[in-house]
Amino acid sequence: MLTNHDIQQAVEYENHEHPVLSVYLNVDPRQRTVEEYRLALRNMLNHAEKASADDIQRVQNFVEMGYSRQGRGLIVFSCAAADFWWAQSVQPPVPDTCFVSFRPYIRPLAVLLDTYERYGVMQVDQSGARLYLFHMGLLEAAEGYLGEEVKLHRRGGWSAPRLQRRELEQARQNLQDAAELAERFYREAGIRRLILCGTDKNVAQFKDLLSHRLRSMVVGHFNVDNNASTAEISSRALTIAQEAGASAATALTDGVITTAHKGGNAVLGLTETLTAVQSGRAQHVVVLSGFTQPAYRFVDSGYILLELTEQSELASGRVQSLPDAVDSVIRRAMAQGIGVTILEEHPALAEAGKIGAMTRY
Repeated sequence: MLTNHDIQQAVEYENHEHPVLSVYLNVDPRQRTVEEYRLALRNMLNHAEKASADDIQRVQNFVEMGYSRQGRGLIVFSCAAADFWWAQSVQPPVPDTCFVSFRPYIRPLAVLLDTYERYGVMQVDQSGARLYLFHMGLLEAAEGYLGEEVKLHRRGGWSAPRLQRRELEQARQNLQDAAELAERFYREAGIRRLILCGTDKNVAQFKDLLSHRLRSMVVGHFNVDNNASTAEISSRALTIAQEAGASAATALTDGVITTAHKGGNAVLGLTETLTAVQSGRAQHVVVLSGFTQPAYRFVDSGYILLELTEQSELASGRVQSLPDAVDSVIRRAMAQGIGVTILEEHPALAEAGKIGAMTRY
């Protein structure tokens, strides 16, 4: 399970004496056999010219002898000379990527975290609810509430209406108790999206009982049988979560552009966004996925420059070439706990400099 601690380890690691090898490998059994992804790995490593032989052998040995297929994507960062090793299986497949630098290549990881954000699913019926927390398509936590059984009375007679009212009241109480449990369960989860499933009637009633905070986080619902498996619920909910995420990303980016054009707390373009992130002013970064630009970095302070005024700085060793300043923006944002949204396309953002950010002031 990929944790915040794991992410911070990858984001913060640097080594200026030995290269770091980064490998993303698609190991999806629906797309590749074991031999096919091992061959793809060997082909990538054959072109990793700046990687150390120890790192290449280390990664290859892990995939061919030590790796157990637990997900559809594999991410490995290695710096054998400094005994640094980071390997994670993830449920979503990842595009094959091999990169060598003084630190792990985290942009594909940032894309994963943005695309497969943690979300909650609440399956409800008249007896209560089952609460799920998913991250990257995997079940991270679950809780449930089962109230008093509700029996629908269909017989006639003078007592029928009274019994039906009692059962309806019990069903509502069950859902009310489940809603209170949901408030506690999701309070510490740090999620922004919730999905409901069950019959239309139960879902509508349950949603009305949720707190305003949780109700505002609901992005969709679907019908499902009470006996549906966790895998089915996860699969159907993931589609809704991704669609909601894409819509939210577009709306957020539209907001950054509009706010910047009105002179508000937002910036556009790499120069302004880099400055906002380095000064701690940024609140949320938006960027097109294919955008890259080389830059320079002061070795001692880590401060990044897009252009050098004196070429002698580079020769002095005080400044080093940086293959991608955009990756550095993403990395620093993640290290500061700033949100990062990565879009495949957004025409207005492309025209406005391909990157931007909401700022604190």
